[in-house]
Amino acid sequence: MKKSAVCWAMLILAVIGAGAAPARPPLEKGNGRTVAITFDDGPRPGFVEPVLDILREKGVKATFFVVGRYAAQHPHLVRAMAAGGHVVANHTFYHNNLTALPRENVHREWRLCSETIESILGEKPRFARPPGGQYNAFVVDQAAAEGLRIVLWTNNPGDYNDSLRAPELTGKVLAKAAPGDILLLHVGVGPTIGALPGIIDGYRRKGFSFVTVEDIAR
Repeated sequence: MKKSAVCWAMLILAVIGAGAAPARPPLEKGNGRTVAITFDDGPRPGFVEPVLDILREKGVKATFFVVGRYAAQHPHLVRAMAAGGHVVANHTFYHNNLTALPRENVHREWRLCSETIESILGEKPRFARPPGGQYNAFVVDQAAAEGLRIVLWTNNPGDYNDSLRAPELTGKVLAKAAPGDILLLHVGVGPTIGALPGIIDGYRRKGFSFVTVEDIAR
């Protein structure tokens, strides 16, 4: 959920006032006729594997924002994401609304997830997404302190509502397709798996190429 430029300006002033370099603003959109497919809430057995299979068959690299406690339970799935050439990113450790937590817990959410990913892959992630897109200046600042840049989205079809059938989900995504899309999908939703091939094919028919958030941030 996007915040106003005023909120971001306040963060920059606060950090500069503290004597540190300002954090980079959240990444909200890509460039040109590209789309970055992102998946939140993994890894989840039985859901990640077919998604990875489809991405491999279609020759697409994606970005997975993983929940730390799930990653700790299923490290082999995190390794499979990285082995497929996908970007593994931070979606906090417990998947809490960061704006509702005591301040001392916000950095802990980012840090614990990054440390979990590092313990599995040997390096910390560079990108993060707050659960539900809920953030404020303090949340962004604490992410930056952990070396993370927040990534939002432009296209949210609401696939977490699994009452949508795969063809409906595909149509909903492609109806909103726009240059520089960052597409928000979720691991753990059956219809998303069924919709993914059609989403990829549909973007390609519209002349889009696929990128990761790492590509956008370069």
